[in-house]
Amino acid sequence: MCTCGVQATSFNASKLGTAEVAPTRPSIKKGDKIFVVVKDTKNQKVAVYNKNAKKTGKKVAMGSTYTAKAVKKVNKKKIIRISKKQWLNSKDVVKN
Repeated sequence: MCTCGVQATSFNASKLGTAEVAPTRPSIKKGDKIFVVVKDTKNQKVAVYNKNAKKTGKKVAMGSTYTAKAVKKVNKKKIIRISKKQWLNSKDVVKN
């Protein structure tokens, strides 16, 4: 058995600040007011989806407010109904 000069050293870590819990996005439910937000500043519109989470050709402007008529998950994508045939991706809206 050879220790070969291996030596354990102890040190004092500097005191770290307390961790803060980041707020999570509240889940949107039927009847909630929603607000359309855009991450891309050049394109001020977001795509509208159908009930199967496929993009239609239509777009909705940033800043629009709607009432969520229904919420469902399709193909790992959460979509929110804003009218009879129009749905928005949950990543494009925030709770108002």
